[in-house]
Amino acid sequence: MKTTQSTQLVVTEAPPDVPTFLQEPCYHVVKGASAINALVASPLMHRSVACALLGAFHFGWMMAEMAYIPFHHPRLCQLPRIPHGQCLLFPGHSTAEWTMQSTAWAVGGGLGALLSPFPADRFGRKRTLSYNGVVMVAGGLVQLLAGDIYTFAMGRGLNGLASGVAINVLNNYLRELAPIQRRMFYMTLVQIALSVGTLVVTSFMYAIPDVPSSTWQFMPLFGGPVIIGVLQVAVMPCILESPMWLLHRRQVDQAHLVMNQLYLPGDDVDSHWSLLVATMERQTQETESSSSKLSLLVSAKYRKQFSIAVVLSTMQQLCGMNALVVYGPTMFKAIGIHELRLSSTIVNFGRFHDMYLGMKFGDRFNRRTLLLVGSAGMIVGSLGFTVCQTYPSATNNWVQITCMLAFVASFCMSVGSLGWIVSTELIPEVLGASSGAIATCCTWTAQFFIGVYFQQISSVGHWGSQAFGIFPAVLVVFVLFVWICVPDTRTQTTDQVTAMFYSDDDNQKQSDDDAFVYWTSDKENCILSSP
Repeated sequence: MKTTQSTQLVVTEAPPDVPTFLQEPCYHVVKGASAINALVASPLMHRSVACALLGAFHFGWMMAEMAYIPFHHPRLCQLPRIPHGQCLLFPGHSTAEWTMQSTAWAVGGGLGALLSPFPADRFGRKRTLSYNGVVMVAGGLVQLLAGDIYTFAMGRGLNGLASGVAINVLNNYLRELAPIQRRMFYMTLVQIALSVGTLVVTSFMYAIPDVPSSTWQFMPLFGGPVIIGVLQVAVMPCILESPMWLLHRRQVDQAHLVMNQLYLPGDDVDSHWSLLVATMERQTQETESSSSKLSLLVSAKYRKQFSIAVVLSTMQQLCGMNALVVYGPTMFKAIGIHELRLSSTIVNFGRFHDMYLGMKFGDRFNRRTLLLVGSAGMIVGSLGFTVCQTYPSATNNWVQITCMLAFVASFCMSVGSLGWIVSTELIPEVLGASSGAIATCCTWTAQFFIGVYFQQISSVGHWGSQAFGIFPAVLVVFVLFVWICVPDTRTQTTDQVTAMFYSDDDNQKQSDDDAFVYWTSDKENCILSSP
């Protein structure tokens, strides 16, 4: 990248035919200016991000709320007399019914992701994230008051709907707010909040007695989304709208006001504002000239980026991270840890710790390098884990724990954190919600298939202990895909990323040192600012 220099200012007379963006200042590309300094987030931005992250916390809560082993036991739930303290949740349910409620969240998540662009693009990121709390409340109440497993599954589906909306809109919201040099820091906060959610719900499980005397000694756990949803609606005034969405909706004055609230004052804010208006003008004109955002995504200009985004999002599940959870109780029992709640806490804390390291240090490294190295680490960890499963011994019981920890750490530093980050960086902001909807839906779809089929494949009657060997094979293919297809998007603007894939001869190509001429609305003065 070019050496950072101060913003250059040049005043000239404006030609009489300068086009305007809704009677607001307009920008044109000029060569020869250098990169501008990074924006610095304000306390208001920190508050806004923290409030928005409640959706990710809800996601983590839902992901872990069914992890208490005594809720379901395939064999014990079918006995005429169920032992005390076993099959606590709707005793007598079948394995198929349990699978139904488990996958209801994934089905709802996929549907929520697909529907999320409509409110996000029409009503804004702020209102979509906030009113999504109402869906959380509804889902939590249905879960809490359910009298049978089918009604409970409906509540899980409603919460899945809220999770699908939250995760797509939140990823795009943070991408649009984050200073370009710190995008991984801010966008990994989604995974941090998710991990905190899993830790909190797992901690509440310690309050469940070994032999509950009433269902109300554990059912309040499923009312957690009610509290989260109420908080999400309550903090709506603290969330600042995305200035990019405001510009796309032609609310230029409001966008400028929010821009000044999000970042600490300085000349760099004005320079970034100039670049932002120019970028959003081009993107808005491009979408308006297309029949739909989906048709633009699959056009020659964006189809490669869109395809890569879908693969990266899907690989978050196909890499085997969630399948690894199936083995957790057995692994920890083998080394003498019989308190299964403790095993869940260890796994969830490990994820939180590794995601924190990714958030803190990830922006120092190229995205592509992290994906390649992390995927290689997952291959080694999953191969070692599979070998230990196939040839069990006292020593291998500890080795497979080490392999699991290596796998989780590699996941968090690569596709676990970068799957959604790079997916959003590849696509222009105006198309982000639509692209993210399909990519995130693919994540949920992969999660559905892993949840339904992997436990069957890993049963003794099928692949048994060798079932996890599927994932290192998938990861080898993924490494080749990243090596051939995925560029490095670190510190790259939308236009720079697009130029990696597509060269439009009808328009001036932007390089790293492009600048923009800012014509004031009176068409008398212009300012040259670097992007």
